[in-house]
Amino acid sequence: MTTHIERLIQQLDDSTGPSYDARAELIDMGADAFPALIDGLPSLGGFGQLTAIEVFEEVGDPRCGPTLIGLLNSDNPTVREWAATALASLDVEGAVEPLRRAYRACLERATWPITPR
Repeated sequence: MTTHIERLIQQLDDSTGPSYDARAELIDMGADAFPALIDGLPSLGGFGQLTAIEVFEEVGDPRCGPTLIGLLNSDNPTVREWAATALASLDVEGAVEPLRRAYRACLERATWPITPR
């Protein structure tokens, strides 16, 4: 049986509209939604992960730091960029060294550390 919060997390991947309502509802739930959101994150595609990062950032609870640090290793460059930005805006303790490693990985891959605009 899927809980209401699990359904909301699944909707984060739907870029046609439901993700915006799900995002707003998860933000309203605050940090109470984090355990399920963290558990559901690996099943989300890039769009859903970006939306989850927005939820983490809007709620503003630095306890999501380890999850954001894990996203620095994503195959998706935009997910990596947004995770790094969220870590900085949330002032996550212990994020400096993982951010340095992620930056060095970008240099080794010869990719931009952030998405060029």
